Amino acid sequence: MSSTPRALVTGAGGFIGSHLIRYLAARGWSVRAIDIHPATRELPANIEYRVCDIRDATALQAALEGVGYVFNLASVHLDVHARYELFESVNVRALERIVELSADAGARRLVQVSSVGVYGHVAAPPAKEDAPLHPENDYERTKAAGEEVTRRAAARTGLDVVIIRPSWVYGAGCPRTAKLLRSLRKGRFFYIGPGNNLRHPLYIDDFLEGVEAAALAPAEVAGRTFNMAGPRWMTVAEMVGEFAKAIDVRPPTLHAPRWMGLTVGWAAEQVSAVVGAEPPISRRTLAFFENDNAFDISAARGAFGFDPRTELEGGVRQAAVNEG
Repeated sequence: MSSTPRALVTGAGGFIGSHLIRYLAARGWSVRAIDIHPATRELPANIEYRVCDIRDATALQAALEGVGYVFNLASVHLDVHARYELFESVNVRALERIVELSADAGARRLVQVSSVGVYGHVAAPPAKEDAPLHPENDYERTKAAGEEVTRRAAARTGLDVVIIRPSWVYGAGCPRTAKLLRSLRKGRFFYIGPGNNLRHPLYIDDFLEGVEAAALAPAEVAGRTFNMAGPRWMTVAEMVGEFAKAIDVRPPTLHAPRWMGLTVGWAAEQVSAVVGAEPPISRRTLAFFENDNAFDISAARGAFGFDPRTELEGGVRQAAVNEG
């Protein structure tokens, strides 16, 4: 790079965001990071961390000063009890403002991190970017709506925008990765249904390389949407088996019927709402065991050289070591 690129990363306190800011800093970027939560670890000198809610237009405008690239990872995601209005306020309305303010600030490109969740169940895998969208919950619906407002705001303001749809990004610090590892170690994991639906995991390091490449890709990618997923898709049973193999435990064999998963999920949601905690299982968990998630990544490979190389067993082993 001929000069030091300066980036704003929103959602910098989350799993992916916390990895991204350190990755960019190590690659020579000057990084401004914002999140609604304070940083929990010491950061390199070339990362400026601010506590900021992206719904605060004044604070967001200040955070965008002097920034060339914007990586938007901020979203409401894992909170089972969040109301639709909260999802919409962050994943749609605040996103539209980010695009507008980024254009006002003279940013060169905004990379909007969406989700393959916008597809819902993939009826004809692997899904290309023009496959039908069938979001099934408030998170997925607002991520799809966020893509639309991003495109409209970009067309209105002239901002260069790239939208990426990552599949499940796993690795150290990912709550879902840690939860699956814990349940396997304790022998508490069970399938809901046969476990023969498809998943397409993506290791965090491969994602980081891909998202940086998307930011620095030629102008021809502006306005386009790209799937990002791992080297291969597999059944849930195969994926869980790879997790078990990586940490040297026996693969689970217990399969519960769907009605039991619905009943347990509903009950767990009710109890957790009373005690103010996230449930260990919810009705959203059923999508993990029912929906097919497999994606065509050839567009990203052709446009900016996206080349995920980390096979699942190796990625899980590294995540387990880093989780301690």
